[in-house]
Amino acid sequence: MLKNTIPLLFTIYFISYNLVYAGCGSCNVSKTKVPDIHTNLELVNQLSEDGLVSGFVLASCGMCNFGMDSNAGCSLAIKIGESKYQVKGTGIDDHGDSHSKDGFCNSVRVATVVGNVKDNICFVESFELEKE
Repeated sequence: MLKNTIPLLFTIYFISYNLVYAGCGSCNVSKTKVPDIHTNLELVNQLSEDGLVSGFVLASCGMCNFGMDSNAGCSLAIKIGESKYQVKGTGIDDHGDSHSKDGFCNSVRVATVVGNVKDNICFVESFELEKE
């Protein structure tokens, strides 16, 4: 009986570990630190009291580069100051392949955003990536 139990326990441990710590598999996951973005553009650093967003923000995959909850998988997010918000109204692959070299799962980009944050979700009216 012990011979059958050890492989079963190892399999359960291995699957559980991968579910907790794995990315989507194609990503260069960097959950610990957002890379420094050097730009001459003035980024929005604070959310207004009414939740309106209008200006330049950092945009990337929330799970891969912003350390957000991985239950949603790879999804578009923005960063305003130290706060991160999921984006609704446009998707992660609406702006090119998210897993390409300069895609959202492998890089942090600057975007011009107009929208409104409600319940930690940014509902965008406009989302345009800036040229690098």
